[in-house]
Amino acid sequence: MNHAWKRLRAEGVDVWIDVSATAGGAAREVRRALAQGEVAGARMGVPREDPAAGHAPAAEIRRVCDQLLPRHRASGGTGGLVSVPLPAGAAPDPAARAARARALRDEIDRPNLVVRLPAEAADTATLRALFALDVAVEVSGVCSPRRYGEAATALLSALDGPARTASFVSFDVTGVERHVDARLDLIGSDEAKALRGRAGLACARLAHRAHEMTFSSARWGALAAAGTPEPKLLWVTGGASPYRSAYYVQELVTRGTATAMRPAAADALAEAGTVSGDRVWRHYADAERTLAYLNWFGISVETLAAGPQSPPAALADPPAPRETASHPPARPHRGAHQPHRRLTPA
Repeated sequence: MNHAWKRLRAEGVDVWIDVSATAGGAAREVRRALAQGEVAGARMGVPREDPAAGHAPAAEIRRVCDQLLPRHRASGGTGGLVSVPLPAGAAPDPAARAARARALRDEIDRPNLVVRLPAEAADTATLRALFALDVAVEVSGVCSPRRYGEAATALLSALDGPARTASFVSFDVTGVERHVDARLDLIGSDEAKALRGRAGLACARLAHRAHEMTFSSARWGALAAAGTPEPKLLWVTGGASPYRSAYYVQELVTRGTATAMRPAAADALAEAGTVSGDRVWRHYADAERTLAYLNWFGISVETLAAGPQSPPAALADPPAPRETASHPPARPHRGAHQPHRRLTPA
């Protein structure tokens, strides 16, 4: 039994296994994860040998779905889920996306399938069409607080009436941090370097605040009273090294969320992680300070998040710091957030 996973469950965090980078051996990795503890879901992706396929082979998806079906049944349909990317298509309209989702659902033919689509494709009309198919949905690729709020609002608007299907908005913790750190490296000052590695957690925590604000409305209260499962925030950390990913997982513990880890990150968490209480709610103010420091250097996480696929090398020369102050802000205090040594490789 993986005791770190047990602690996550005790804190109200669902554990997902992220096999999106190893689609061909996904069933094997999920079987291994099930032997370590309770697995609430799995994220699958494109096989490396066939990137044009859009998702893992159907037979492999079915095997993973079957492995998690007992959990799906025991949870009443909110757990034991398998997220698979929606196949790409030429037509970007909601009807075309719904048709592709229907085809994927019929091909896999498992009740615990989740259709994953990028945030830019997750408009209200598309989400309504998918819910009408009784398909569980994951909105992915979100990496800023504002974009998370927009995705959550679209999801809430799509829920016209009582729905029994699960839904998720996944937050890419490493996505914006990769681009912010590239800008900080170009600036090069000690103050800028002190901010490296902080943007991901800051944005993730403020995304959680946006989630709480969205799903505390009267509209959501009526849907919840009718039995609609609350959409869940799913942390995704697969873009980081295993120990860094494990650090993110332990720093984003808060009840009612889910976290997706690659197998190596799960091993790192079991080896060196410390899961002890909520690490999100009481850090909102610190997250706001981090974004204010970045803003002083002319770095907007919302602007970077608008084009997360652009490579760091394509970034322009770093902007000069704002002239509203004569010197940069004091170097951020890192004591309370300094990663465990074993979870932050050099």
